[in-house]
Amino acid sequence: MHRATLIALTSILALLTGCKKLEKEQLYFADLTPPLGVGKVEVVKDISLNKPTGGEINVVTVVEPEVDRDELDRLLQSFFRQVKVRRGFSHGERPERIDLRFYTTRQAAEAGGDDWLARAERPSSAAQPTYTNKQKAPLLKWTTNILKPSMPSFTGELKPQILADPIKMDVEITWPFVTDDGSGKYVEKLSYGNATQTFYATVRELFEKLEGLKKVTFIGKHDGNVVMKIWLNRDQYVGLNMTHVLETQLHAYQGQFVELLMSKKVSEKEVERKTDKRRHKVFRELFARLPKEQVELVKDLQ
Repeated sequence: MHRATLIALTSILALLTGCKKLEKEQLYFADLTPPLGVGKVEVVKDISLNKPTGGEINVVTVVEPEVDRDELDRLLQSFFRQVKVRRGFSHGERPERIDLRFYTTRQAAEAGGDDWLARAERPSSAAQPTYTNKQKAPLLKWTTNILKPSMPSFTGELKPQILADPIKMDVEITWPFVTDDGSGKYVEKLSYGNATQTFYATVRELFEKLEGLKKVTFIGKHDGNVVMKIWLNRDQYVGLNMTHVLETQLHAYQGQFVELLMSKKVSEKEVERKTDKRRHKVFRELFARLPKEQVELVKDLQ
């Protein structure tokens, strides 16, 4: 082989080798920015790799052990949004595989085991991301936020007391029956309708809006005394189907008086008396479907 030909081949080989080196194994991007309100966040590892199967991103982060679950959800989604738009990978331009892990200690983060607190993972660009959050639920906060819009004007010492167990996913509510005029006083006379409607509305809101909630205990107080204590679990709530029962047996019953009221063939007071009587019957039948030890009512509410 001529010397000139050998030199030419050597140059071509060097050029090809150089082209391969231009494809960097690891890419570098701007630091991830956590959203406000999530506490202390430390990114221990942020690696973006070029692989034959596509770009791969692995991020390991340390968060505070007691970080709020909702805030941790925001952090998961924020970091995922930031990494999924990274570009410049040799195969597919955008990242193919994404794995974000969040630990509560730097030691655990560096070890990289399965004892993470939260994780966001996408195995391929065609798949939907999976978010896993093992932090205990802020059940007290959730319960308060759900009930607050429907609460009357509680003032002074007469305020609902909420006990929430995020491990068992149980809620106990002690509810003082107060007037809605902002005076903060107990109602002068507690009616059966007021008591049962408040119980029903509270239980319905919690079971319908807190998917993982397992049990609700409602304790009603009047003049400083417990006048009602009822508890039920989710299966019992679903089985009672209270909303349907009330619609068909109570609300439909009220509807038959509309024309009579308009024609003044019956008074509002009479309709109210009949409705209360009907309500008493409907709720008494509902409560009878629960074990006796789960329903405690003072004599005036029986």
